[in-house]
Amino acid sequence: MIGIQQNMNSVKYIGNVAKLSGILLLTLGAIFSANAQQTDEDKLKARLQTLHNFSASFTQKVTDANHEVLQEATGVIKLKQPNKLYWELNPPNENILIADGNTLWNVDPFVEQVTAISQDQAVANNPLILLTQPNSDAWENFSVSYTNDTFRIDAKNPDSAVHSLVLVFDGAQLTSMSMQDSQQQISDLYFNDIQQNKTVSDKVFTFSLPDGYDLDDQRN
Repeated sequence: MIGIQQNMNSVKYIGNVAKLSGILLLTLGAIFSANAQQTDEDKLKARLQTLHNFSASFTQKVTDANHEVLQEATGVIKLKQPNKLYWELNPPNENILIADGNTLWNVDPFVEQVTAISQDQAVANNPLILLTQPNSDAWENFSVSYTNDTFRIDAKNPDSAVHSLVLVFDGAQLTSMSMQDSQQQISDLYFNDIQQNKTVSDKVFTFSLPDGYDLDDQRN
């Protein structure tokens, strides 16, 4: 029974990681448009404009609506514009996510399986879609607020998969983020050993199927 419960917790956690990965990819796409008026939306875009490359180790804590801790993990993350992500969780929650610009690859060593999802699918039904479409009407569906170095993005649609995201900066440096999903689960992510705008090789985001692994291709 303990093994079954651990597997169930692992599945829930991987789901949270996948949601967060979609958010990170969307954040990277926010960078290319600015408006003459200094709204909070424009302030966010201007801040993200400096985030060309990003590498860090991290700690993550996922809690439920009752503030019970569902999962804690550590790992490393590498981001590169446009829309590239490498995310690796350390054991015992080992999991790897690689986004190469077209496909999000979810590598699960526990079951020796790789799930392939198009990045368009990965970010669908996510309120942060506004960050990849700064000139679209999608801005009307979200609200952005800013206080000091903290931005909060809220979805106006209560059925959205992600209700809110908080991005915290120290100057131009992204230091943490917090996401609340439709089930009221909160994922807090804290970065350390941050290297911002240092070169990240494209090879980091190149995926090849490991020997012996099954591929679950869910791309449309």
